[in-house]
Amino acid sequence: MIRLIATKELRELARDGRFRLAGAVVLVLLVTTLGFGWRLAASVAEERSAAQQAAEESWQGQGDKNPHVAAHYGKYVFKPLGTLAFLDPGVDPFLGVTLKLEAHKQNLAHDAPAQDATAIHRFGQLSAASVLQLFVPLLLIALGFAAWTGERERGTLRQLASTGVSMRHLLLGKALGLAGALAGVLLPAVAVAVAMAAWLGGGADPGWLGRLALMVGAYGLYFGAMAGLVFFVSARAPSSRHALVVLVGFWSVTSLVVPRVASDVAARVVSLPAPAEFAAAVRHSMENGLPGGAPREERVSALSAALLKRHGFEGAEAFMDEAMLQGIELQAEAAFEDEVLDHHVAGLATALARQERVAQWAAVASPFLAIRAVSSGLAGTDHAHHRAFQVQAEAYRRALVQALNDDLARNAGDDVWRYQAGRALWERAPVFAYVAPGLGWALDHLGVALAVLVGWLALAWAAAWRSLRRIPLF
Repeated sequence: MIRLIATKELRELARDGRFRLAGAVVLVLLVTTLGFGWRLAASVAEERSAAQQAAEESWQGQGDKNPHVAAHYGKYVFKPLGTLAFLDPGVDPFLGVTLKLEAHKQNLAHDAPAQDATAIHRFGQLSAASVLQLFVPLLLIALGFAAWTGERERGTLRQLASTGVSMRHLLLGKALGLAGALAGVLLPAVAVAVAMAAWLGGGADPGWLGRLALMVGAYGLYFGAMAGLVFFVSARAPSSRHALVVLVGFWSVTSLVVPRVASDVAARVVSLPAPAEFAAAVRHSMENGLPGGAPREERVSALSAALLKRHGFEGAEAFMDEAMLQGIELQAEAAFEDEVLDHHVAGLATALARQERVAQWAAVASPFLAIRAVSSGLAGTDHAHHRAFQVQAEAYRRALVQALNDDLARNAGDDVWRYQAGRALWERAPVFAYVAPGLGWALDHLGVALAVLVGWLALAWAAAWRSLRRIPLF
């Protein structure tokens, strides 16, 4: 019975001009945004790869100089584009991609793509994810708002009930018919997305297929929740017109209003320091020591003593050459600066994570917020993945500075600052290679959003199921 009802619903939808038009529009939008996104992603990936290669050549060709001077000279690294960024750019266009690594500083990434874009592009670009998140729910509303009210207005619902057909069978059949119609629109786009991701990812990103599969599943949860809400409203509304107005109003509020309100609320609940305020706090700690900790000079002296003891030179400073002493002192100063940077950056990262958690919990009021967080998280274009890039780049910076200071300590002799190293040392420095976090790591950061999305699905279908008990037949 369910299969027959689903076949009947699917046949009616296929004959409906509204479905053919709306479905064609959504499919064209999806394929078009996929094509533009893929082309842009391929171009950006090539540009950043070329920039990274040029930066590496500049580092290796910097000429002879003191290793610590080279640490101040620094080198640039560029954030690589994720394989699935063409599907969902997330917040990547608004975050920096260029990072300078140098001694004594922990810089933030700059050169966000949106800085060079037009005003309308900065407002938000159309992507495959935005089509799925905004327009597919409208397609579901257009196809299902009259699922029950239309049957009642035509007088066929009472006839069906008189034949003994279960309302639950009718609901499941209608749901399967609607799912089949939606699959007919989306599956071609999914096939195109898989082919494009395979071309972009190649063998460099072996985890993209699992992320893409989970992304498809997450959108299935989202569309399922919206379909349940459509059936619930259609069952309880007095007319098709009322059902359409309620559903479009729900879509407008949850997709356009709630996200803005949630962003403002998160910013008020968890405040972030202004850039100038943050820089001033770091500078003060660099000069005076961490709040509640030892003064700078005292802490550097303690770190120097610890390094001397670790290397077996404790009490033998008089027998050490100048280069070794300078190297120990540089390492101690670098360790102190790392402590200061870790303290302040960790506080900022904690505040950002709390803001994101508040925004994810705001998805209780909007399934759109939940799927937006999950989609960008699986695509690797959210704040969490950006911070992962910053963390790996910082670890590389410290290792690079340490290697340069070690060379100074070993080879400079007594005339420390006249010592110069050459290309052989610059070439020994490893090339920075960002490794994207695994799927499990991404899911750990998306637990709240996924739970809320599943909750919306369960709540919507529980409401649609219970509404069958009191559905009016005429």
